[in-house]
Amino acid sequence: MPTLSVSSRKGPPDMKTLILANGDFPISDELYQISQTADCLIAADGGARHATNLSRIPDVLVGDLDSIPTALLDQFGKKEVKISRYSTRKDQTDLELAVDQALALDSTEIFLAGLLGGRWDMTLGNILLLAQKKYDKINFTVLGDGSVWKILRRGTHHLQTRCGTGVSLLPLSAVVENISLSGLEYPLVGESLHLGTSRGLSNVSTGTSVDISFASGVLLVIIGTE
Repeated sequence: MPTLSVSSRKGPPDMKTLILANGDFPISDELYQISQTADCLIAADGGARHATNLSRIPDVLVGDLDSIPTALLDQFGKKEVKISRYSTRKDQTDLELAVDQALALDSTEIFLAGLLGGRWDMTLGNILLLAQKKYDKINFTVLGDGSVWKILRRGTHHLQTRCGTGVSLLPLSAVVENISLSGLEYPLVGESLHLGTSRGLSNVSTGTSVDISFASGVLLVIIGTE
């Protein structure tokens, strides 16, 4: 593992940002690699405690800071960490503040960890948060324990997977229109999926990649559902 370091990279044309939320999660090889190549690391309050396990100090720490250990907060205060502190009586969660900060920094690709598991209300709220209209220009990748969750906007998406991997598709908008799927056991061609349908559940990849295209809407794709 490399020594703990502070990133000095600021706003490249294609900016990859990693956001660490306060939930518990394993440090997978994929997450570690993303943390080392991310242009910006944002910690949402207690998510900062995961940064040291990834051998990086956050570029930004945001939230009401009621979950971060005092010693760690003091440590970051002495480093080149931008700290944005909010009142505990606020209208947004720490995660929403972190995502808004990532957009303010012109992030073009956002990865997130620590969103899944724990309280069901928080898990559902975290995923639905990423479907908001204000994030329409961003596709999100949420790393779970053995699964990857993609929140995708309209367009064509090429996703890497393994043959035989479970894949589920869930609309996060009223309708996802003109959707076509390839690389799955049950393909679709030019169809629509409506909010609440079970039709996109429990598909299976037939190769090492899946291609998804659709004309409008917000789609949640969960890779690794077994």
